[in-house]
Amino acid sequence: MNQLVLLDLSRNALTSSWMSSATFAGLIRLVLLDLSFNQIDRLDPALFKDLYTLQILNLKYNEIEVIPADTFAPMSNLHTLEISHNRLRYLDGQSLNGLFALSLLAMNYNLLEGLHQDAFKNCSSIQDVQLSGNALNGVPSALRDMGILKMLDLGENRIESLERANFEGLTGLYGLRLMNNYISNVSRDALAELPALQIVNLARNKIEHVDVDAFRANPMLQAIRLDCNALEDLSSFSNVTSLLWLNVSDNMIEHFDYKYLPAQLQWLDLHKNAIKDLGMAVASGFNRLSRVAGHSIPASVELLFLNDNLIHTVEPQTFVGKPNLTRVDLYANQIERMDLSALQLSQIPLERELPEFYIGGNPFVCDCTTEWLQRVNQLGQLRQHPRVMDLVSVYCRLPYDRRHRFVPLLEAKPSQFLCGYSAHCFALCHCCDFDACDCEMTCPQNCSCYHDQTWSANVVDCSNAGYAKLPGRLPMDATEVYLDGNELGELNSHAFIGRKNLEILYANDSRIVSIRNYTFSGLKRLRVLHLENNGLQALHGMEFAPLEALRELYLQNNLLSHVDNRTFEPLRQLEILRLEANRLATFALWQLVENPYLVEVGIAGNAWHCGCAYLERVRHWMLTHREREIADWRQASCALGMELLAANGSSPRPGLPGVLDAQLLALSLAAGAPAGRPPRPRLRGSLRHRRQLRAWAASRCGLRACYKTAAAFEDREKPFDAYISYSAVDEAFVSRVLVPGLESTYRLCLHYRDLGAGSSVAEAVAEAADASRRTMLVLSRNFLHGEWSRFEFKLALREALRGRGRNVILVLVGGVCPRDLDAELRRRLSSHTVLVWGDKLFWQKLRFAMPEVSPVLERPPSLPTPPPPPQHLWA
Repeated sequence: MNQLVLLDLSRNALTSSWMSSATFAGLIRLVLLDLSFNQIDRLDPALFKDLYTLQILNLKYNEIEVIPADTFAPMSNLHTLEISHNRLRYLDGQSLNGLFALSLLAMNYNLLEGLHQDAFKNCSSIQDVQLSGNALNGVPSALRDMGILKMLDLGENRIESLERANFEGLTGLYGLRLMNNYISNVSRDALAELPALQIVNLARNKIEHVDVDAFRANPMLQAIRLDCNALEDLSSFSNVTSLLWLNVSDNMIEHFDYKYLPAQLQWLDLHKNAIKDLGMAVASGFNRLSRVAGHSIPASVELLFLNDNLIHTVEPQTFVGKPNLTRVDLYANQIERMDLSALQLSQIPLERELPEFYIGGNPFVCDCTTEWLQRVNQLGQLRQHPRVMDLVSVYCRLPYDRRHRFVPLLEAKPSQFLCGYSAHCFALCHCCDFDACDCEMTCPQNCSCYHDQTWSANVVDCSNAGYAKLPGRLPMDATEVYLDGNELGELNSHAFIGRKNLEILYANDSRIVSIRNYTFSGLKRLRVLHLENNGLQALHGMEFAPLEALRELYLQNNLLSHVDNRTFEPLRQLEILRLEANRLATFALWQLVENPYLVEVGIAGNAWHCGCAYLERVRHWMLTHREREIADWRQASCALGMELLAANGSSPRPGLPGVLDAQLLALSLAAGAPAGRPPRPRLRGSLRHRRQLRAWAASRCGLRACYKTAAAFEDREKPFDAYISYSAVDEAFVSRVLVPGLESTYRLCLHYRDLGAGSSVAEAVAEAADASRRTMLVLSRNFLHGEWSRFEFKLALREALRGRGRNVILVLVGGVCPRDLDAELRRRLSSHTVLVWGDKLFWQKLRFAMPEVSPVLERPPSLPTPPPPPQHLWA
C-alpha cells in the first residue's frame, strides 16, 4: 500500500498493543492519518518511522498519557498535530523534536499541569497553540520568544494572574484567549509585550479592575471581551483608540456615560449590569433602566437594544431626531401604557425602510388609552411611525373583564378597551340636572364603572359592595353588571326594567333564595346569566321566559329540588346550561332536546331518581348527546351512587328489575337482612362496596340489573370472548391457573398459544383484539419489564386498546400495584376494569367483567383458590 495517501482509522477500538513499528511501515506517501476516537494509551517511538511525508496527524479522544522523545521526529513535513482530549500531564522538552514545519498544535482538554521550557524549541514554524481545558496555573514559560505565534488559547485553565514576562517575545501574537480562568485584575504592563494584539478574550474570570493604561501598548487592539466579570466602571477604555468591539455585559456596572468610550466604537454590549440611568448608551439590555428619554440616546444610533430592563415609561418623541435608526428592542420591560407619540419618528424618506421596533413581553394594559396600538402598523403611509415586528405576539391585560384576563392584542375587541367613570352626561341629554334621568350615567355607590371610547360598552362592577338589595340607580345603558358577592336575598319582579342593553349579568354568590316570573323582564339582549352558588330551591317554569337571547345559564351549586319541565323551553338560543351540584331528582332531562343549540350541560352531583322507567329515558337522551353536550356524564349518578352511564357509554338491557330492587336484593342476600328494610349502616356499606356487591350478585343470582354493560349491543358473532396478552415467562400461570378457570365457559385467544409466530406483532395483536369481545392484560413484573418495554409490542397494544373502555381488563399479579406501572398504564386505570390476583372475589369479579355468553349445561370445574390478598391495598 505504498501509494496510500489518506488513512482513516477513527472511531474504532484500537489499542497500543495492536500497533507496532510495522503497522505503518512502507506508507511513504501517506499525507493524512486519523487515529482519533480509539483507545491508544501510549505511542511507540518507532511507530511513525516511515511517515516522513505525513502532513496531518489526528490523535484526539484517546488515552495517551505521555509522548516519548523523538516520537514525531521522522515527520519533517507535519504541519497539523491534533492531540486534544487525552490524558497528558506534562510535555517534555524532547516530545516535539523534529516538527520544524508544525503550524498548528492542539492539546486542549488534557491534564497538563506544566510544559518544559524547551517544549517548543524545535517548532520554529508554529503559529497556533491551543492549550485550553487543562490544569495550568500560569502562562507557560515555554511560549516565550515564539515570535511568529499568531493565536494562543489558554482558556479553561487555573491562571490567576498576568505578568509582563509571561508574554515576552510574542511580538506577532494576533489573538489571545484567556476565558474561564481565575484572573482578578489586568495591570498596566500585563499585555505590554503584545504590540500586534488585535483580539483579547478575558470573559468569565473574576476581574474587578482594569488599569486605565492596561491596553496602552496595544495600538492595534480592535475587540475586547470582558463579559461575566465583576467590573464596576468603564473608565479603562477611553484611550484605546483602535477599539471597535467591546463586550462588558454581565458585570456590576452601575453608571454609564458615552464619554468613557472611544469615538470610533461600533459595537457595545452592556446588558445584564446594574445601570439605572442611561447617560448616552447604545445597547443596554438586562439592566435596571426605568425610563427612556430622547436626550439619553445618541443621535447617530442605528441599533438600540433596551430589552430586559425595568422600563415603565417611554417619553414622547424619544426617537425623534434619530435619522439612522433601524431597530429598537424594548422587549421584556415593565411598560403598561404608552402614548402614540412615544413611537413617533422624524419623517422617513421613501427610499428607506421603516425602522423595526420590538415591544413584546411587556405587561400592556388594554384600556381606552392603548387602543391605537392595535393599528400602529397601519400608520406606515405617514412615514412617521415604525413597524412593530412582534405585534402578533403582544398580549395585554384586561383589567375589567371577568372572563378573559389576558388576550392577544390583535384579538381584543374595541369594547374591551375600557376606562373608568363616575358620572357622565351625553351631549344630547337635557335632563341631567333632574333625578331619574335615563341618559345620565351615574356609577352607584361602592361600585366601579367603565366604558369604551364610543360608550357601546358600559360595565358596572358592584361585586362585594355590601348591597342587601339591588342598587337603586344602575345606569340604563349598562351592558355588563356584576352583582356577585352581595346579600340580595330575593330578586323582585321588574328588577332590571329599562336595561335593554344589558348582555351579561353576574348575580352569583349573593345568597339569592328566589326569583320571580318577571324579574328579568325587558332584558331581551341578555346573553350570559350567572346565578350559581346561591340558595335557589325551585324554578316554577316562567322565570327565564323573557330572556329570548340567553346563551349561557349557570345554576350550579344551588339547592334546587324542583325545576318545572317547561323552565328552559323558551330559551331557544341556549348553548350552556349548568345544573350540577343541586338536589334534582326527576327533572325531565330529555326535554332539553327542545334547545337546539345546546352544546354543554352539567348534571353531575344531583341525586337522580333510580327507577328504571326514568333512567330508561335519561340514558337514551345521554347516549345521544353525551359527547356533544354533557361535559360530566361520567360523574353523573342516581341516588344510590350508580353511574347513569358506564365509562364506555353503555346502558342496561331493557326490561330488567330496577336498580333499587337489585341493590336491596344483593344487600339482603349478603347481610341476611329482610329485603326492602336494610339497616342504615348496612345500606351505607352497600353503597361503599357497590362494585363488590354487583359482582357477588351477578355470580350468585345472575343479576346484572341496570348495570352499565354493553352486553345487549355486543357483537356475538366474534370468534373469541377474550384475547389474553401476557409475558412468555408467565406461561405456566396463564395456562395452568387462569385459563382453566375460564375456558370451560369462554372462548379464549392466548397470545403465545394461538397467534402465528410468522406474522408481525402489530398485525397479530390487532387481529386478535378485533376478533375478541374483551382484551385482557396480565400485568406482572415480567410483562412490564419484557413485552411492555418492547416498542413494537407496546405500540400494537396501544392501538388495540384505543377506545375500548371497560372492554379492557387489567389483571395485576405478582404483587404489582399501581405505583409500579408507568405513566401511560396509570392513566388507563380509571377507564379500564382493574382486578387484583389475590382478591377474595377475584373470580366473581372476573366473570362479571367478561361478556355474557349462552348458558352451558355442565358445571365448570372448581376454580383455583387465589393466594391471600397482597400487602398493597387496592382501592
